[in-house]
Amino acid sequence: MSRVPTELSEQIVVVKALRKAGILFCAVPNGGRRDRKEAFMLKASGTVAGVPDILIFEESPVGSHVGTALEMKRINGKESNLSKAQRFWMLELEKRNWLCLVGFGARDALEKLRQAGYEVSL
Repeated sequence: MSRVPTELSEQIVVVKALRKAGILFCAVPNGGRRDRKEAFMLKASGTVAGVPDILIFEESPVGSHVGTALEMKRINGKESNLSKAQRFWMLELEKRNWLCLVGFGARDALEKLRQAGYEVSL
């Protein structure tokens, strides 16, 4: 029985590909466990639940989107549903002309980015 990679390990692969391609992006560190004080400080300073994992600040080469939001999910489909907060952010970003993608593992995410016109590879 093979072990399913974590969302974090898959996101690291995508981040390496984006860096290699010279694409301007950032990762949003919304996940992880935090104590109450740190969670309060993050919320007070503007951290918001549901923001996609990776934000690309370059127009998508295919289409006329101002940027691309990528939400990473695990390959296995378990734990792969978007939360209510994630759906909210995807819809709001789409209203603002962002391309919103959900990548089920690194290969799927990179393929969807290639389909959007970004020159990324493993």
